[in-house]
Amino acid sequence: MKILIVDDDPLARRLLRIYLEQWGHDVGQAGNGIEALAQLDEQPFSVVVTDLIMPELDGLELIRRMRAHSEREYVYLIALTAGCSRWDVIAAMEAGADDFLRKPLDQDELRVRLRAAQRIVELQESLRRRNRQLELANAEVRAANERMRRDLEAAAEIQEALLPTNLNSLPGVNVAWAFKPCDELAGDILNVIPLDDHNMALYLLDVCGHGVPAALLSVTLSRVLSPASDAASLITEASDNSVRRIVPPRQVADALNDRFPWDPLTGQFFTLNYGVFDRRRNEIRFVSAGHPGPVYVPRHGVPRIFHADGLPIGLSDVGTLTYDEYSLALEPGDRLYLYSDGITETLNSQSELYGDSRLVDELLRYRDESLEDSIAGVMESIDNWRGGQSLSDDVSMLAVEVA
Repeated sequence: MKILIVDDDPLARRLLRIYLEQWGHDVGQAGNGIEALAQLDEQPFSVVVTDLIMPELDGLELIRRMRAHSEREYVYLIALTAGCSRWDVIAAMEAGADDFLRKPLDQDELRVRLRAAQRIVELQESLRRRNRQLELANAEVRAANERMRRDLEAAAEIQEALLPTNLNSLPGVNVAWAFKPCDELAGDILNVIPLDDHNMALYLLDVCGHGVPAALLSVTLSRVLSPASDAASLITEASDNSVRRIVPPRQVADALNDRFPWDPLTGQFFTLNYGVFDRRRNEIRFVSAGHPGPVYVPRHGVPRIFHADGLPIGLSDVGTLTYDEYSLALEPGDRLYLYSDGITETLNSQSELYGDSRLVDELLRYRDESLEDSIAGVMESIDNWRGGQSLSDDVSMLAVEVA
C-alpha cells in the first residue's frame, strides 16, 4: 500500500518508515497537516498515519479536512496518540479516523492494524472498480435506450404515415378519424381506401397486445389491406373485363382468417371492422370480426349499435366461411362510427368503464356538429373521464357521413 506518515518528530517518522518499508509498503512523509494536505493533492495515498499533536495544523484538523473532501477517494486514517486522554481518541474517531494507535508503537500491533486497513482499502478499490463498471454499463444502457427511443419514434412516424390522408375520395361523402396510441407504437390501425369512382373501403382493426409486436402486425395488415394490381391484394381481384373486382367484406375477413391463423408461439390475433361504401346507393356493406359493432347515428331518429357476431381473426377455423356480412343504407346526414374497445373500456379514477351508452350519448350530443367535431368531442370526453390517468389501451375512431 501507499502510506503517508504525518508527524512533527523526525525520529518517530524515520522509525515508522523503516517498519513500513520492510513490510513492502510505499511510504511518504510530512511534518505537519499542511504538508500532508499538499502531498495528498499531488498523489493518492491509501492510508494516512497521523500524530494528533503537531504545530501549524494538528492531526485532528487534518482528519476533519480530509473527510470534508468527499470528492477525494477514501483514505484509511490511523490516529497516533501519545499520552492523550480517551476523549482525544473519541474526538479523533468522531472527526473521521478509522483506527488509532498509542505511542510508543508496538511493531506487531502496527502490522495487525495495517492488515485490517489493507482489507478495507482493497474492499474500497473493489467497490470503485465495480462502480466504474456499473457506470460504463449504465452509459451503455442509456445509449441503447436512446437508440431505442429514436427507433421507436421513427417507427411511430412510419405507422402514422399509414393513417388516412385521402378523405375526399368520394364526392358527397365525409370521412373523419382519430388515433391515439397508449404507447409509442399502437396495435390499432385504420384507413380509408378509394377503390374506384363510386366505392371506397374503410376499416379499423385492433391487434391484441401492445408495443412492437402488436405494431408490427398492424403495419403488416395495413399493407395486406391495400389495393394492388396483382393477386396479392385481398380487397380487389382481377376480372374478365380487366377492371379489378371489389372483394366483398365477408370474403376479405375469411381470407384474413386463412392468412393469419392462430400461432401459439406469438399468441396474436386481431379484431376488425371492414366495410365497403357504395356512393351510388349510399350503402355500406361491412363485416365485424370480434370487434365492437359500429354506431349508427341517423340525422333524425335514435342511434343504435350494431352488435355483429364473429370471432376475432385468427381464432376461427381456417378454410371455413365464418363471417356474416351486414348492410346499411345511409340517408343524407346519417353517420356510421367505427371505434376500438379502447374507447368504451377507458377507466376513470373509480375504475368505472366509459361504456357503450356514454359513447352513444356523446355522439348524439354532437349530431348537429361537423363529423370532425363529433369525433373531437368524444376524444375530449374520454380524456375528461380518465382524468390524469394514462391510457391503458389504444383509442381510435373512424366515421363516414353522407353529406
